Amino acid sequence: MESAEQPTVADAWDANRRIQRSAAVRLFAANNSALYVTLMERHLDFGTRLSETDLAVRLERDIATLGVTDQPSGLELVKLWARQGWLHRVTDASARTAQNLCYLTSEARSVIDYVRRLRREDSVATGGSINGIAAGLHRVAGQVTNDPRQIREEIEYQISELDAELADLDAGRRPEPDLRVAEDEARAIAYQMEQIISDIGQYGSMLDRITTALLDDPHDSDLAYRDRQRQMFDDYEALLESSQSASYHAFTHMIQDPQQRSRLVADITTVTRQLPGIDHGLRSVMDDFFVLVTQQMAEVGRTRQRCARRIRRFVASGTLEQSRGIARQLNDALATANDLLKTSLADRRIGYELPLATPSVTSAGRLAFEIRDPAPPAPALPATGTGDLTTFASLSGQVDTVELTEVVNAAVDDGPISLSDVIARVDEPYLAHVIVLWSWALKQSGTAEPESVFVRFRSLEGEDRIIEVPALMFTEPIPTAEVDAL
Repeated sequence: MESAEQPTVADAWDANRRIQRSAAVRLFAANNSALYVTLMERHLDFGTRLSETDLAVRLERDIATLGVTDQPSGLELVKLWARQGWLHRVTDASARTAQNLCYLTSEARSVIDYVRRLRREDSVATGGSINGIAAGLHRVAGQVTNDPRQIREEIEYQISELDAELADLDAGRRPEPDLRVAEDEARAIAYQMEQIISDIGQYGSMLDRITTALLDDPHDSDLAYRDRQRQMFDDYEALLESSQSASYHAFTHMIQDPQQRSRLVADITTVTRQLPGIDHGLRSVMDDFFVLVTQQMAEVGRTRQRCARRIRRFVASGTLEQSRGIARQLNDALATANDLLKTSLADRRIGYELPLATPSVTSAGRLAFEIRDPAPPAPALPATGTGDLTTFASLSGQVDTVELTEVVNAAVDDGPISLSDVIARVDEPYLAHVIVLWSWALKQSGTAEPESVFVRFRSLEGEDRIIEVPALMFTEPIPTAEVDAL
C-alpha cells in the first residue's frame, strides 16, 4: 500500500497558522489562562449549562475568594469569554422569562481536558500497557489477515484458553488477578471515557460550523447562493463519513440498547469497587459516564435543531431569491425577444402594420390585490363584436405572417372569400392565426354580414376549441413590399 503523501513545509505552516488563530490557542495564550481554566473547570466542565446570572455570581464569588483584584466583574467576564469564542450564550426560549444559558465551546473544553491531563501527569506507559498493546494488535491482525491457517489457529487457541478457564472455575480454582495490570488498563479506559465525553460534542460542533456559513449576507447574488448551497451539501457529506458521526451514532445505539447499557453499568460498578487506587477524578468520570454522555448528546440534539432552523431559513430565502432571479431572467428574455420580434416583423414584406405592444415586466411581489368592495360584481354583458384586437398583440409573434399572407392571396385569386373559409384553409390553425386573419379582414373594403360564424381552432393543450367571428370577407390580396414597389 502507498503511504500518505508527506505535506510540504508551506502546507504545514498554513495549517498551523489556522490553528494559531483558533479559540483554543487563544485561551492557552491568554494572560489569565490559569484563572480562566480554573473557573471554567469549576463551573462549566463536561457541558454544564448555567444561566448567565448564576454564572456571573459564581465567578465573582470565586474571584473574591482567590483575592484577584485586576479582573472585571462576573458579567463582563462572561461577555469576554463569549467574544473570544470560549463560551456559548444562547437564549432559552422555553423559559417564561427569556434568559441566556452559558456553556463552554468545544475549543474551551479541549483546553480544560489537556490541562487536566498535564496536572494529573497522565501516562499510558504503565506496567500493563504493553500487554494491552500486544493483545490489541493481535486482535486487529486477526481481523485483517487473509491467511485461513492463521485465523484457525487463533480461534482454536482462544477456545483452548476458555476451556481451561472453565475447567478451573468448575474445580473451584480462581487465580489471583494482577491488580496492578488491571488498574493500569482501567486507568487507560478511563482516559478514553473522559476524552469521549468531550469529543462526542465534536459532532455538534461540526454541524454548527457547517451551518454558521449560512448566516452570511442573505442578499448575495444567485451565483454566490449556489456556491454556498453546494458547499453545504459537500460539508454534510464529509460529516456523514467522518469518525465523529460514526461515534455519535454508535453511542446513540448503545445508550438506547438496554442490554448493552446494563452490562456496561455493571462492569463500571465492578471495576470502581475492586480497584480503589484509581484517581478520584477518573473514578467520577466512570461513575457518571452515562449521565455525562447523555448530557452531551442532548446538547448535540439541540445543536441539530438549531442547524435545521438555519438551513430552513437559508433554503427559504434562496427559494425567494432564485424565483426573483428566474423572473428577472425571463423578463430580460421577453424584452429582448420583443425587440427582435419588432425587427423581424419590420423586415417582413407585409404592407399592413401589425398591432404590437411592449410586454408588461413584472416580478414576484410587485403586484398586490385588495378587495375594496365586498359586494359581488355585476353580471357580465355579452360581447358586441367590436373589441379592440390590439389586446391580442402578443399573439402576432406566434404565426408566420409571410406564409399566412400567401394563403390569403392564393384564396383571393379565385374571387372574394370569407374569413371562415380562409381559416379552414390553414393547417391546424391556432388562436393566433384566427386573430391575425381577423385583424386583416377588418381592413378589407368588404362589409360583414349580420350573422356571425363559429370557427374551430386548436388550443395549446392539444384540444380543439371554437370561437365566434363576424362574417367578414377578403376581397383583395394582402399588400406586400414587392407590390408597393411596382
